[in-house]
Amino acid sequence: MELLIDFTLHLGVIANALLLYILWKNGLKEFHFRMLFVIFLWILFTQICFFGFINESKTIFFATFLFQDTIPISIGPFLFLYSKAIFYPKKDIIKKNIKHFIIPILYLLFASIPKLVSLINSPEVFGHLRVGLENLFALNIVYSLIYCIAAIRLLKKTNKIVPQYYAHVTPGDFNWLLKLLYSTVLITGIDVSITIFEVVYGDISSAVGIIALFVVFLIVYLAYHGISQTKVLLPEFLLKKIPSIDKNSGDTSTSSNNDTKAIYSLQEMESLQQQLDALMQQQQWYLNTELSLKSLSEELNISDKKLSYLLNQHMKVSFYDYINRFRVEEVKARILNPSFSKYTLLAIALECGFNSKTSFNRTFQRFEGITPSNFKKQTINS
Repeated sequence: MELLIDFTLHLGVIANALLLYILWKNGLKEFHFRMLFVIFLWILFTQICFFGFINESKTIFFATFLFQDTIPISIGPFLFLYSKAIFYPKKDIIKKNIKHFIIPILYLLFASIPKLVSLINSPEVFGHLRVGLENLFALNIVYSLIYCIAAIRLLKKTNKIVPQYYAHVTPGDFNWLLKLLYSTVLITGIDVSITIFEVVYGDISSAVGIIALFVVFLIVYLAYHGISQTKVLLPEFLLKKIPSIDKNSGDTSTSSNNDTKAIYSLQEMESLQQQLDALMQQQQWYLNTELSLKSLSEELNISDKKLSYLLNQHMKVSFYDYINRFRVEEVKARILNPSFSKYTLLAIALECGFNSKTSFNRTFQRFEGITPSNFKKQTINS
């Protein structure tokens, strides 16, 4: 068992170090990327601490103990802050969210540091990590569970809004983050269960190995996807005010900045729809990979809320679907155009406004009921 644990820890350290290197090479300009770097750097030190414990190396164990002991109670708030930083980046985001880290800081000062001092003075450092009431301190990791659940709720709430405002982002683009949060909940739940068992029946010698296996799986399977995650900037008011339609009336309302209601007539909406469709064809704004509801509304000289109302309430289509329908039609036209015969499908897709192969294939098949490659083959054969 010890050999398996040792191998798992080696694998985890290598995978984590590689992940951190890739993150560093890709740049850490955005705050959420720096947050991701800190999270996995913390996990790396935790793995090294486990390694020191398994191999009974006091130097390694003591040097990294504080990381290992505080990560269960800190990982939840960190993931919650990371989730908020992706969607709602602010210059003062740390200042506004420091309250979430008060309990982890108190735990560090009054539990972790005293525990480290007692272990340094203990002749049987590796005999047991926790005894008696010390186990009850470990149950504070329930705090992380609460924050992971809060992050999941935030993500699900945001996913309902993203397609209404962005043409290059879908809820599916953040499935990896949802899996990361659910996996953390699972690992934390296992840790809580082990802790409760140890309080009642005594220490489990293989507990470190069990947690290490799950952590390595989490890193190898999920973490890499966070490196290439799409940048999304959503104003926070969208979570509080989502335009709604009155099913009993032809006229509907949408929230404005000062929470007043703006009424748009059916004639106005039909005129605006004709204008939007005509300008979209002429200006080909859909070719812009980073096109958003806000940037398009600026081109039309109307508010983003008015454009949102036009699409979501009057035309009954999300911004994502509206823009990507034009992109798919442009792709089909270029596939049929001999001038693009030497272009790959991906090259055509990127020129038509798609920002990734995965997004292109998924969107094309959803609209046409066939993969882009099969569509091209059928076109050539016909």
